Amino acid sequence: MTSRQPSGIYIANANEIDSIVEIEQKCFPRKVAYSKRQLEHLILNPNSDCWVEKQDGIIRAFLIVTYRQRQRFTCNIETIDVDPAFKNRGIGLKILKAAETEMKRRGMRWSELEVSEGNEAALKVYKNAGYKFKERLEGYYKFEHYGTHNAIRMTKEL
Repeated sequence: MTSRQPSGIYIANANEIDSIVEIEQKCFPRKVAYSKRQLEHLILNPNSDCWVEKQDGIIRAFLIVTYRQRQRFTCNIETIDVDPAFKNRGIGLKILKAAETEMKRRGMRWSELEVSEGNEAALKVYKNAGYKFKERLEGYYKFEHYGTHNAIRMTKEL
């Protein structure tokens, strides 16, 4: 049972995979976007949650959290995607806060993520949500993300 979430935010179901894939493809170039197969695995995996934000019948954003088997109290934000048509409305922060509520309910103590050091908008959202710099990951991405192959690992105590 999940905790009560803001209106329009809930765990995705299998019939929403195509809409989630469509948003992923709008947000990232093909060579760096998750494939439909990868997203299906993450969405249907019992060790992850895929949260969606939906208004007026339209999925506007999604977030995937993975719960690690070996690190009992740490979870990972795999990705947050906001449809470009709905950016700059606070949706990313809203869905992140909702997911964090569930992480805490599940006994998680830490949330961790990796983000391209060139993705200024995402870095701003994470900083505003309380995530702190942990380390710079040189050459983290095989393909260029936002003009770089490097990522920043950030963490937050929940």
